[in-house]
Amino acid sequence: MLHFAGDHDHFAAMLGETRRVLRPGGLFFCRLASSIGMADRMRPLGGGRYRMPDGTDRYLVDEAALTTWTADLGCSLLDPLKTTIVQDQRCMTTWVVRKGGAGGL
Repeated sequence: MLHFAGDHDHFAAMLGETRRVLRPGGLFFCRLASSIGMADRMRPLGGGRYRMPDGTDRYLVDEAALTTWTADLGCSLLDPLKTTIVQDQRCMTTWVVRKGGAGGL
């Protein structure tokens, strides 16, 4: 559901809530819309939202953003980022992290 964020602040708030409810050592598995593999086909709308080739508008992340969020949240990436291009219309990326110590996701 993270790709339905209205903007960067909304995305950050949703991640903050995830951090709050996830126990220490817990796993966070997320599949969300990204620009990975099709960045040149996404039209920016502002605030992290893009018009997708399938005509939908979504909040998108990229590899750099997910890497930064992983580190900023004090988490560790448990599996390499994996992206599926869905019928040349949108990209869905899998992000799997483990909650670290104090301050982690």
